[in-house]
Amino acid sequence: MRRLGAILVLVTLLQILACNERKGKNYNKEAINDNERVFMQTAHEDGLSEIAISQLALKNTKDTSLVSLAKHIIADHTDADAQLKKMAKADKITLSDTLSSIHNDAVKSLSAKKGKAFDKAYAQVIVNYNEKAIKLFKAAAETTDGDVQDLAKQTLPKLQSHFQKAENICTDLK
Repeated sequence: MRRLGAILVLVTLLQILACNERKGKNYNKEAINDNERVFMQTAHEDGLSEIAISQLALKNTKDTSLVSLAKHIIADHTDADAQLKKMAKADKITLSDTLSSIHNDAVKSLSAKKGKAFDKAYAQVIVNYNEKAIKLFKAAAETTDGDVQDLAKQTLPKLQSHFQKAENICTDLK
């Protein structure tokens, strides 16, 4: 009988605890913040890399279409990066101003080339980088909200323009 009484008390306590209207932790917002953080960090580093190789292009090429493209890339990525930094600061997200070894290797590889070899390599790198960036920004435009989504939607046409111009230059240089 004592056991039955103890079991009834235990069941009653469990029911009280189960019916308590405590709210569970919402993990969805944190997942979105992780997506935004990864987007900001990736876009920032990729943008810095494109700026660095485009500055190299300004020094190493005499092709007017590549000079024009490099200037547009530097201006557009500098603007986007300023917005990224502002959003990251507001969200307390750290953005590194140093390039990863992959991006550093790309800069070093390009800096070793001269003349037409440089022009072709630069145009191809811009095609590859912007192809990747377009995928990243499309995903951000579809899976984030607020300022990150606005930046992604605003920047996407510029990236598509860089891609198209670089692809046309690649074709012309062959």
